[in-house]
Amino acid sequence: MTPQIVDHPGITLAGFAIRTSLQEQANLRDIPAFWQRYAQSLRTPLLASLDLPHAVEYGVVRGFDPASGTFDYLIGIECQGAPQLPEGACRHAIAPARYAMFTTPPADSDEAFSRAIVATWQAAYQDWLPTAPWQHAGSESFERYDGRSGPGQAGRQMEIYLPVVPR
Repeated sequence: MTPQIVDHPGITLAGFAIRTSLQEQANLRDIPAFWQRYAQSLRTPLLASLDLPHAVEYGVVRGFDPASGTFDYLIGIECQGAPQLPEGACRHAIAPARYAMFTTPPADSDEAFSRAIVATWQAAYQDWLPTAPWQHAGSESFERYDGRSGPGQAGRQMEIYLPVVPR
């Protein structure tokens, strides 16, 4: 799997966050459950607060603590200005940076899409990064879910952005 190297201009998001951990693969349970909760009860009020009918959504890995393996995972959408956000929502800025952008292989079911996301993260960290002319920049990684990512879409795909600097 070969990523594209892209310069991202940065973005401000509004969204909701949870704290999870790599310990005992808690993140593999917590994050899908959080997306379900977001889809069921958090997305609609967030979109309404931003006066949007729909939006590109992001999943941001932030505040990673290598010692404990814990991190925050934020689900958010682009936020312009300073609207009143729903209770429990927060703003988060992703700074401009260079990223290795990985695109998941097409998937035709929710289960296959989830597996493709996990497999792409694993390929990025375990296969590509150790031998790449790039190293992790130490800042936030994020996922981008656009029109190709919606439930019911044939060949669902999403993008993973891994911050990089030259070795």
